[in-house]
Amino acid sequence: MKTGTLVSSLRISSLLVASLALFACGQAETEQNETEGFPAPIATDVVDSDRTAQAVDPTQLAKFRADMLVAVNKARSVARTCGTTSYPAAPALKANSKLDTSSQGHAASMAAKNFFSHTGLDGSQPWDRMKRAGYNYSAAGENIAAGNSTVDATMKQWLSSPGHCANIMSRNFTEIGIGYDYGASSTYKHYWVQNFGKPL
Repeated sequence: MKTGTLVSSLRISSLLVASLALFACGQAETEQNETEGFPAPIATDVVDSDRTAQAVDPTQLAKFRADMLVAVNKARSVARTCGTTSYPAAPALKANSKLDTSSQGHAASMAAKNFFSHTGLDGSQPWDRMKRAGYNYSAAGENIAAGNSTVDATMKQWLSSPGHCANIMSRNFTEIGIGYDYGASSTYKHYWVQNFGKPL
């Protein structure tokens, strides 16, 4: 696997599953025989200064999800360039509770078990976790980020990285799920997940 591009020294990683799309390295096949990209995770050199946060509660998580959905759809509402590729404005994504479930499970696992990867400690890949949550897709993708405590800072991480930005702008996706969790003893404290999908 080739190393992903360092973007503002931030630790982020994205997975894109969409026809004719490959944004980084590594290959796997879905049942649709589509190629997937796995930009290597990139870390913040200095973890966000908010060290007093407690484990996420349902009210805080609901607000993060609502704010992130607004931020993603605001980003999609205008044309933008991700790396060297230009993307037109795209229709707004809809929230999907099954994608929320798959996203939250992975965010909570990374925060609790102190790892940062698309691959779960049980060997699961993003599409495995989506299927476990009951989401059947024709296209699927994942962005993960760590180290920032706010939606705005995390969105800046993703939009500054070509692969993650491409996932956000992709017209192949129509739905999104969002996960966030905090681990006081974990390396990066704050862990974020976006799961993108288009249902069958």
